[in-house]
Amino acid sequence: MENGVYTIRCDSHAFEGNSFMRTASGYITLITIEDNVSSVLRFYDHNGILFFKNTYNKIINISLSDNREYIAFFDGEEVAVLKADATEMQQYPGSIIFAVDDFGNPVYYNSEKSTIIYKSDSILVQDNPHSILFWNHKPVICDRNSIYILSQGKLIPIYTSRKTLFEIKIINSELYFVEREERENSFEFTMYHFENKKIITQQDKTNFTFAETKTHQTIIAPLKYGMITYPFPIGNSYAEIQQYGGDPYLHPGVDFLGDDYENVYVVKSGYIKAILTTGGSAYWRIGISNENTSAESEGYLYAHLNQSSIPYMVGDQVQVGNFLGTLYPWGYYDFTHIHFARITCSGSTWSGNWWTTDNPLPGVINFTDSTPPVFENAYGTNLFAFRTENGIYLDPNNLMGEIDIIAKCHDIANSTWRIDVWDMRFKLHPASNPGSTIYERFSFAWDMPLDTYLSGSFDNMVLYTLYSRDGTCYSIGDYTNREYYHIITNSDGDSVITQYDQDENLDTSQFPDGQYILEVIARDCSMNETSASMTVTFDNVSVNEPSMHENLIQSISPNPFIPDIHGTVCFSLYRPSSNKAIQIFIYNSKGQHIKTILAQEPVDNFTRTYWNGFDEHGIPVPSGIYFSNIVLENRATHLGKIIILR
Repeated sequence: MENGVYTIRCDSHAFEGNSFMRTASGYITLITIEDNVSSVLRFYDHNGILFFKNTYNKIINISLSDNREYIAFFDGEEVAVLKADATEMQQYPGSIIFAVDDFGNPVYYNSEKSTIIYKSDSILVQDNPHSILFWNHKPVICDRNSIYILSQGKLIPIYTSRKTLFEIKIINSELYFVEREERENSFEFTMYHFENKKIITQQDKTNFTFAETKTHQTIIAPLKYGMITYPFPIGNSYAEIQQYGGDPYLHPGVDFLGDDYENVYVVKSGYIKAILTTGGSAYWRIGISNENTSAESEGYLYAHLNQSSIPYMVGDQVQVGNFLGTLYPWGYYDFTHIHFARITCSGSTWSGNWWTTDNPLPGVINFTDSTPPVFENAYGTNLFAFRTENGIYLDPNNLMGEIDIIAKCHDIANSTWRIDVWDMRFKLHPASNPGSTIYERFSFAWDMPLDTYLSGSFDNMVLYTLYSRDGTCYSIGDYTNREYYHIITNSDGDSVITQYDQDENLDTSQFPDGQYILEVIARDCSMNETSASMTVTFDNVSVNEPSMHENLIQSISPNPFIPDIHGTVCFSLYRPSSNKAIQIFIYNSKGQHIKTILAQEPVDNFTRTYWNGFDEHGIPVPSGIYFSNIVLENRATHLGKIIILR
């Protein structure tokens, strides 16, 4: 990364991206930050000049044709095929199992119809294939026990085994394949060379021994398996805001930091449903279902593995404590990690379109952390910030109407990285009796389901409910900046976040005017707790407070104003010698402008102006608190408060 930009240098050129391939027309790069974030695909010519750029929801299992003229990938819904010079693009209803020939024709597995499709051929298959490639310009399909060549509309078997066919590859135009045989505590892998299209010779044999399997009732961490307790360093927490150059999103998992090539272990027995990459070699992941079913089921996601270290294939059964693979060396900011999430999906295989269900970290029983969350000043020297719905920041010593409260805090879990907390809530105490609580509300827990691997629409709603993103309190999370401003009043008090929570606030008019102690409490996933407090003043009613300062309201009367009884409310204004017009702007408690009144001509520097309680459309405004802003010569001079009762 150079100056905050992912950069690849090759052939005296500098390319933007973190994955790289050569094509017949030059080079292509990918930027894949997290598998739930849109990926950016760039095409460069041989001189290193960018000539094509596009963003895709997903780029899964990207590959090239043998002549490097075409690029293919699964975009989360279909197989996309692009010509390397960006002059052609087609999409096909396939899956993550595909290949593309030298003329841009894909051969792919349609999982919904259980068919292999190539050009005009559509062939029904009984077993799910795990690999498709081209050999001597003909499609080769491999399932768990057989290798086929697709020729003249038929799948012709060229090799069948009682053992499991683990992998096939083309090397120097020759076909190689690997058989896997499961023994009591190991896998035995044997590589064969398919010579001259008929002679099979053994090339190599290796044995992989399982680590001792340990059992437990609840989940333990996927690293350093078997440690009774361990202070695992956490680099990113569940649902914390992140933004690495693109749009912000919520992190759909927990990042356990580890060492390059460190072993990763299965935390719960299950069945492998997905082995795929959402970008380059750094983004290989495994999805494991807890149940052997095509119906919706829960499971676990393990991301950022070395592909060559994975000894399994889709369909395998694994046991808790089994070795799963090794960590890919991240290369940025010493951030090698396993991205770990609890997910739910359906299908005989999974293609990456899953929900995360909740925060897995509180259930990791061998995770230890003794550092409580930390609060920081949210607004200048004030511990918390107070804001109207239209974004006006208020003086904590003069709070009125409906307000949002913003608290800035973070957590540290056995590393130097700031992460977000587990849950938050707040309380109000009378300043005269701080030991008593007159109001308490639960804000939210970072434990909600997220659809960041799908459309992200729910995720986006949650993000702007949890986090402030205006120019004053701007939440951000990347490798260099992590600032979490939480809108703790965006909650109706339960643990379920909906679109209506953004409309919630604290209505200060529901409390007597006076001083209060606002206390905010934050907890992390180890239940370490921190509280922070500051004194605030609610001041919703100021009646008949005369002021001799020029341009200020002298009085608002009657106040409270009852339109059915009083008819109008009178603004008595002191006006110095000036022929400039005075305007009175009326706002509701949400800061929304509802009425503008032009003041009457003054008599002896005083003027009286009346308002009947109707808005600009002639509609009576409801009961509540309203504010008058006096403007003289385009300068606001005073904010008054009016209570209307109907």
